[in-house]
Amino acid sequence: MSRKIACITLDVEADFKDPGGRILLFEDEALLNRYARIIEENGAKVTAFLVTSLLDRYGDRYRRLGELIPVEFEIHSHAHDVRDPCSRVDIEAAVSAFRGFAGRDPTGYRAPWGNVTREGLDTLLDLGFRYDSSIYPSFRPGRLGCNNLHLPVGPFTITRDAKSIIEVPFACLSGVRMVFSLSYVKMLGWRTFEALMKVFPLPDQVAVLSHPYDHYFQLLPYDISGWEEPLLRRNAGSAFELLEKMLRFLRARGYEFEVMSSMCDYLATSPLPEFSIEKVIRERSR
Repeated sequence: MSRKIACITLDVEADFKDPGGRILLFEDEALLNRYARIIEENGAKVTAFLVTSLLDRYGDRYRRLGELIPVEFEIHSHAHDVRDPCSRVDIEAAVSAFRGFAGRDPTGYRAPWGNVTREGLDTLLDLGFRYDSSIYPSFRPGRLGCNNLHLPVGPFTITRDAKSIIEVPFACLSGVRMVFSLSYVKMLGWRTFEALMKVFPLPDQVAVLSHPYDHYFQLLPYDISGWEEPLLRRNAGSAFELLEKMLRFLRARGYEFEVMSSMCDYLATSPLPEFSIEKVIRERSR
């Protein structure tokens, strides 16, 4: 019987459109403690994907988070450049910076906006990464959109010749392929997801996405314009409560909380669907 495993992931990048590149979660002790308390009280663990250009500024605060809760660090690019999201140069810079922070090489990667490219996957395979967690197995229109309806909602393997890498997609409801993340739960409301998940369950292994600013968008002290603003602001004041509902829901459905490396330990012993790198990238770019 397949184990049900949930990884709570945090993409540690600058707050949404912050002109100073700040992360309020790591500047406000009360916010950090509130986040850590919810994680701890619900027996959860966190995998934090770091934008490594911010390590000089926040490295000590990341270590502080590690003192409060079980957290595993991996990389989320070096520059978080959505125009060239996962170039070899950027990934290599992230690996170097991460090595100085953590004293080891990273084993997991997440591309900015989930926009992993052929160059990015080739680089991860060349450098021996164990897993990627960048693919939305859904459809999203727009310049930074995606169309991954041909890919599974659960974990699978991407192959290139004799090399392979585990792909752990963003958590997504089967059938309707609705992304299950804190930002989507805020936008659509908990009752919507609660009703949908009775008919369209999550896969047995999931990586649940969140960003620091998802938890306190209403507190960002600068003007934000654009189509994303009203979507991110919806239910912003209830974000911590919604996070707790998500964690309680997962526990009630029999999910165990693990960090991504532990999930990959389990996945390495399980048969996974295989997709060649050409099939993943060719069909994603149509």
